[in-house]
Amino acid sequence: MRTFLATAFLLASTSLLPTVSAGLNLTFSSPNPALYTRKVNLFADRPEGCPPCFNCNLEDFQCHQFGKCNQANGKCICPPGFGGEDCKEPLCGSLARKLEDRPLRKADEETCDCDEGWGGINCNVCKTDDACDALMPEGKDGVCYKQGLVQKQNFQMCDITNRKILDTVKPQKPQATFSCKNETAECNFQCKMGSTGAT
Repeated sequence: MRTFLATAFLLASTSLLPTVSAGLNLTFSSPNPALYTRKVNLFADRPEGCPPCFNCNLEDFQCHQFGKCNQANGKCICPPGFGGEDCKEPLCGSLARKLEDRPLRKADEETCDCDEGWGGINCNVCKTDDACDALMPEGKDGVCYKQGLVQKQNFQMCDITNRKILDTVKPQKPQATFSCKNETAECNFQCKMGSTGAT
C-alpha cells in the first residue's frame, strides 16, 4: 500500500514540473488548472528590436565561405582560415595552429598578422618549407608547394588583375584566396576587397 501511495504522489508531483510551450513560454500546470497555471516569458529581459541568436538552421542565417551548418546545434563548421558565427571573418596566425588558437582578424584591420613563414588573406598560404613542418606527422620535412599541385589540400592567394573588375571596384584592391582538396577533387574560392594599400 505504501508503494502505491508513493507512486501516486510521484505521478501527481511530476505534473507540477514546467513544460515548454512553443519555445517561448514555460507553463506550470497542476491536475486542476484553476489552482496553478502561470506563464513565464523567457525573453522578457531582451531589449526591443534585439535580433534572434544566430542559428544556421533558420532561413535568415547562413554559413559563408563554403561553411557547413551543424544541424544539431545551429552553428557553422567553417573551412580552414575562416571563423566567426557565419564563417565570414578571416582567421590570422597560420594553418599550423589549432583552430581555437587562431584569432579573428580585427574589424579595423585590413590584413592579418600572420605567423612567420605564412601569408595571405587569412594566413593559409605557406611561404617556406619550414612553415609546413608543423603540419607533418613527424614535425619535420614539410614542403611548401608554390605551384598548383595538390598533394592533399592546397591554399593559394592572388591579386585580381582583370582590368574591367579593377575599374568597377576602384579604389579597392580585389584579392582572392582559394583551396582545393585532392580527395574530393573540389575547389572553393573567396574574394576580399581591400584598400589600395592592402597586401
